[in-house]
Amino acid sequence: MTLVQRFCNRLRLRWLLQHHFQAPQRNADYASADLVLALSYALIAGLRRINKTELLQYNGTFLDLLGLSRFPDQATLRRFLQRLPTRSIRQLVGLHDRLRRQLFWFPEAPTSLIFDLDSVVLTLYGHQQGAHVGYNPKKKGRRSYHPLLCFEAGRQEFWHGSLRPGNTSANTGVVFFFQRCLAKVPGNIARARIRVRADSGFFSGKFIGSLEDRGLGYVIVAKEYRPIKSRARAARFQRLGNGFEVAEFRYRPHRWPKARRFVVIRRPIPEDPEEAKQLTLFKDRRYGYSVLVTNLDLDPWRIWKFYSLRATIEKHIRELLYDLPLGKIPSGDWVANVAFFQIVLLAYDLVHWFKRLCLPPEYAAATVETVRTDFLVLPARLVSRAGHNVLQLPRDYHHRKEFVAAFEKIGKLRLPENR
Repeated sequence: MTLVQRFCNRLRLRWLLQHHFQAPQRNADYASADLVLALSYALIAGLRRINKTELLQYNGTFLDLLGLSRFPDQATLRRFLQRLPTRSIRQLVGLHDRLRRQLFWFPEAPTSLIFDLDSVVLTLYGHQQGAHVGYNPKKKGRRSYHPLLCFEAGRQEFWHGSLRPGNTSANTGVVFFFQRCLAKVPGNIARARIRVRADSGFFSGKFIGSLEDRGLGYVIVAKEYRPIKSRARAARFQRLGNGFEVAEFRYRPHRWPKARRFVVIRRPIPEDPEEAKQLTLFKDRRYGYSVLVTNLDLDPWRIWKFYSLRATIEKHIRELLYDLPLGKIPSGDWVANVAFFQIVLLAYDLVHWFKRLCLPPEYAAATVETVRTDFLVLPARLVSRAGHNVLQLPRDYHHRKEFVAAFEKIGKLRLPENR
């Protein structure tokens, strides 16, 4: 964890937590900032559950990196999360946003943004507050949470998230949710330079109207309503050389105030059953169809290509679920679980900021687990020579050059004050 600790020190993360995150203090052994840091470091290192913290109790080097004499046990961490008021959680989210604003300008500020929206079902097995039976395709009838997530596609970083009960639909509260996303956009990004991509769970006239009112471009998958399917089949298709066919039509769904542009992509159903499962929306005997609603002034094939890049959000969600323990909700208390949810998201972005600012370009699309495997989970020795700490890496370590370069690059980072 040497590189991560050095990077967090350069971000002044402990100082920021001490000055911008206040929580009820009932444990004289640990400050609130130390507990957030301890949990964040443990998540980045690969801790899958809070009840596994005993693995870190006897790692002296890890404790030295944290500046602690002993690692907080699971009871201490659970009590800390359970005692956090909503005000403190908002402060933690604000600190996360503060860091994002600060790092947004490095290595250079983007001039446009692409927001990918999605929701994920977190199946629960205990008696957690806020857990309800809702849409759960893998564990039907199980209670769950159903958080909303937004990622920025250019930087591949988390932007905003909200934990919700399991019986809420994907587009419940999405207009307000996206207002919060836009509130975090730096002032140098014009609204005309912001695009939104989302799946059929966000196919809503109210949400689409709110995007248009703000001058935002969008591409959203249409729902499988019968009139939309009928018009998609009846559209006049243009055959492309790659086996795909494209078409478009205008249609005003029920209760929508006006018609919108719909783009249709179809292709013959592949013989391979696994490949056929990847086709979106609906199929007939010969073709698989994808129908998108959009206000972008691009030809249908470019609309499809632009939307298909949204597949990266599935990678981000898999990282949160499997590389970080987003799906391992730690307690039965709703507020504690919201706090844990936000700390997981902060840990996710810390890794991706480290990746973007400190690692070679070939790691730009690397997952949390890849960064962990190549740079964090390796044997090393911390020794003292002439009063100085020296980190000895294994002689046959494949990424020694990149490790040393990252260590030196972190030392040269000069970050501006928060804007």
